[in-house]
Amino acid sequence: MYRLLLLFVLLLARAASARCIGDGVQVFPRPGATIPTNTRILLEGIGTARNLVADLPGKVMRLQTDGHEVRLKAQRGWTSELGRVTVVLKPDGPLLPDKVYTLRLDDQIPGTVAVLNGTGTSMPEWTSGKGPDKAAPIWTKRPAVSEGISLRSEDGVTRYVRITLSMREESPTYMVVTLTRKQPGAAAQHYVLPVVNGSALLGHEPCSGAFGFEDGRSYRARVEVFDSAGNLAPAVPPLDFEAPAAPREGR
Repeated sequence: MYRLLLLFVLLLARAASARCIGDGVQVFPRPGATIPTNTRILLEGIGTARNLVADLPGKVMRLQTDGHEVRLKAQRGWTSELGRVTVVLKPDGPLLPDKVYTLRLDDQIPGTVAVLNGTGTSMPEWTSGKGPDKAAPIWTKRPAVSEGISLRSEDGVTRYVRITLSMREESPTYMVVTLTRKQPGAAAQHYVLPVVNGSALLGHEPCSGAFGFEDGRSYRARVEVFDSAGNLAPAVPPLDFEAPAAPREGR
């Protein structure tokens, strides 16, 4: 476990010290994943692509495979205080099973905009599963805060809290988090996080992020977990934690 944690921190440190995530879009489920035939897709805009994504609600994109097409209507989702926005792309019908579908981002997003979590293809692709996902995720380990990570680079501070969880669920999952400072009258932050290999990173990198933290402050996170078809896991208690303090200059 220690070696895995060390590897995780080193990889994050390398990314933070090299550069910020940059401008572009990210999609969930992650490209290359297997998705249910009733999936929804989340599209996130970062940096200069934020406004492009923020303007999408009401507009239509397409998921295409040989001989079949599904239209996706963009619906308003979540807005981050730190330069990110996410919309929900809801299909007008089911996908065919066992097909490779391509999201035609170029229906609404210029081809010059980078897909930051893509697989190297010009547009994101997924493989559809055997059928729809109609069952809610079942907890085998409720969400818990496992550690805080704080790093400094020439670009600024990267600060995350890692949330771990486990469930019986075949579809990709994401969590919607409502984050508040534990003090009267504090404004809430509300945004979405993908769950990857049983964990989600709550926080920010130097140039943008899903959630902003203040050094050493106490926070409460209320977490809702959904699968990619929109099924909601049973409710869980909120998570209380302290934000990790930023390293001193020169460390």
